[in-house]
Formats: sequence, C-alpha cells, structure tokens
Amino acid sequence: MRPHFHANPTRREALYGLGAGLGSVALTSLLQSQASALSPNPSASAKRCIFLMMEGGPSHIDTFDPKPELTKRHLQKFKRSGEAESAMSSGERYFVKSPFEFEKAGKSGADISSEWIHLKKQVDDICFYRGAQVDSVNHPTACYQLNTGNRFGGDPGIGSWVTYGLGTLNENLPGFVVLPRTAYPQGGAGNWSNGFLPADFQGTPLRPEGSPILDLNPPAGISRLRQRQNLDLLAKLNQGHLNTHPDRSELSARMASYELAYRMQMEVPEILDLKGEKETTLEAYGVGQKDTDAFGRKCLLARRLVEKGVRFVQALSLIHI
Repeated sequence: MRPHFHANPTRREALYGLGAGLGSVALTSLLQSQASALSPNPSASAKRCIFLMMEGGPSHIDTFDPKPELTKRHLQKFKRSGEAESAMSSGERYFVKSPFEFEKAGKSGADISSEWIHLKKQVDDICFYRGAQVDSVNHPTACYQLNTGNRFGGDPGIGSWVTYGLGTLNENLPGFVVLPRTAYPQGGAGNWSNGFLPADFQGTPLRPEGSPILDLNPPAGISRLRQRQNLDLLAKLNQGHLNTHPDRSELSARMASYELAYRMQMEVPEILDLKGEKETTLEAYGVGQKDTDAFGRKCLLARRLVEKGVRFVQALSLIHI
C-alpha cells in the first residue's frame, strides 16, 4: 500500500511522491527509446561488451607502444624532478628498453611486438588507444581507477554504467557478469560495484570452481513448485516492508535477485556446459592446453554469455611474466 499523502506531507512522503513522478518520466523515456529503435536513424552498432582485465599483464611498451627514445637511453640513470621521496623512488633508477622487437603489421601499419605471432594478423580490426593513464602506482587504487574512474573506489564500475544505460537483453540472466580468477583482483569486488547506482546494477561474479553461484539450486527434496511458493511468500513479505521503506533500493534489488536466481537455474547450466562446442572451437580458444586452458575457457564462456543476451562480461586474469 502506498503512503497516504496530506496537505502538509513529511519530507519522506515528499521524496516518495517525487520518486513516483520520476517513474512516469522514466517510462516515457523508455517508450521513446523503443520508438527510436524502430526509426531509420542510425544508432550505435555495439550492443554488448566483453572486457578482458589482464591484471599483471605485459607493459604497453612491450606490446603495442614502442619507445625509440627509451631504446636510445637504455641503462642511463635518471631521477624525476620534483618527485616526492618514497620507497619506490629511492635508490638508483635506470631507463630500460623493451627486450622485444617491434614491426609494422596490417594495412594500417600498426606497431606491434614481434612476440604477437597470431595477433599481428588481426591488427586492422583493433583500435589501439594510447591515451589512458592512472594517477596511482599502487595496484588496488589503479584497478579502481581503471574500472570505476575513481582511484578510491565507491563509484559504479564500467559494466554497471553499461547495464544502467542499455538495460537487459535477457531477463533470465544478469546484465553484468564477472568471471574472476580463483582469487579476486586487487581491490576485490569494489571493481565491479554498483556504487551510487541502484544495487541491482552491480556485477554478478560466476565462481571459477564448483557451483558458479552458491545456492543457485534448491536443496535436495525441494521441488520447483515448492520453491516457487516460498519465493511468492517471501516476495509478499518483502513488498510489505518495501512499501514502508521506499528509499531502500538494496531491498528491491534483493527481491529482484531472488527472482533472477530462480530463472537462472534453467539458463546458467546450459551456458556453462562446453561439451557441445566443436573441437575446432575449443582448440581456437586454447581449451585443453596447459598454459591457456583456464583463461581460454573464460573467453569462450564470455562469448556464450553475450550470445545469450548479457550486456557486459568482465573476464579477469592474472598474467605471470
């Protein structure tokens, strides 16, 4: 039941009424966007994204960004002027060139390390952006800034913004899925936080070992019908609580997560099962090979997830070099 409004509403009632008004505005915007989708005007072609976060990956100067001046100054000592003294800046420091050679590849003549034997054939399909940088040399804060734009964390992750702006394509799966390593990256789950957005826009991690999501399936002896009845009762109780606390977005998100988990029970196992993939596909992703199996499986799973309608998939890997 909605709160009763009177001539002199409380601050809470006023805010609740404002929220209801915004709901109609949001609906109008949604209908307008659907109409725009049917119009002949051109729109962005990219609808989904796979983000490979290579924590501990090789440096840009060893991959796609050659530094001729660095080669000239190899093993020369240096000290940055005005740099604050720290454990990382103490002692003698030297310029060190990349140990790899570079070559021009593709019709675009892109610079690429000679170590990229296969990737050099695909450079004309790649956009190389060299303007990204972070303000911290510490791993957790750098990861936060990469994923959220804020080196102290707390802001929405990039996947949260994508799903917030574009919505979902499959109501049986989360819009933002994270495929972590056995251990989380530096900074932990804050890298895919919803921040100040509603709680249901946070990333949903699928565990790399065991059940992809804890308690995804009901306990033994509980039928789908019984589970449905339990969820309906829980939803009724939660809705009553939400009606008296309309500003608690985490409660509505929890209610939505229960329903999503129920629907995911049928969808997720099929996606995670790679047995139906062709042998040539598994080989192309490096599945079954010692050095590439774990990350290859993530990349293949990421593809299967976006094919099923997940908007944003973030696959994480710690690379040892």
